[in-house]
Amino acid sequence: MRIGVFGCGHVGAALGHALARAGHEVRYGVRSAAEERDAEEGDGAALLSLPEVGRWGEVLVLGVPYGAVQEVLHAAGDLDGKIIVDPTNAPKPPTDERSSSQIVAGFVPTARVVRAFNTVPAEVMINPRFEHGCASTFVCADDPLARATVLSLARDIGFDAVDAGPLKSACAIDRLLAVWWVLAFDAGLGRNVAFELLRR
Repeated sequence: MRIGVFGCGHVGAALGHALARAGHEVRYGVRSAAEERDAEEGDGAALLSLPEVGRWGEVLVLGVPYGAVQEVLHAAGDLDGKIIVDPTNAPKPPTDERSSSQIVAGFVPTARVVRAFNTVPAEVMINPRFEHGCASTFVCADDPLARATVLSLARDIGFDAVDAGPLKSACAIDRLLAVWWVLAFDAGLGRNVAFELLRR
């Protein structure tokens, strides 16, 4: 599958590298020469402009900070029908009734936004396999086909991918990030920690 990644920072590079390693074709869309220099030090995937990667990719990954998402999506041009994976996290949840991904979906109303990968750090994105299991990622989207596509991509790179239903479910899933932050930093466990959903 053709995967376009907007940005090539820690998150974009981690997901792009993992997807390329799983056999997908990956291209990065960059905004500046500084981003190009960063990408050239990465996995060697081709660099395109934001509109070019938007047209090329079957699935597009937001690999930029939440505060840059609206600008990047606007610069990318027509994204009608595209699957857009949103692993970004707002500095704080906008409201209890509306997730940041629902706000992102409002920026691109004709695209299909999927919430995924936002409860794990880049270190886990690139390698979600642990000694006794795999990290879970919770996938939310209103479009069932888009959700199924991202569930499959998540499994390709080693995640236990959990179908968490429509995009509004992200409001609840996003609260896990606060738990992760407490464990990683306040409890001193470090960034290489993740959640795993146990089933019976």
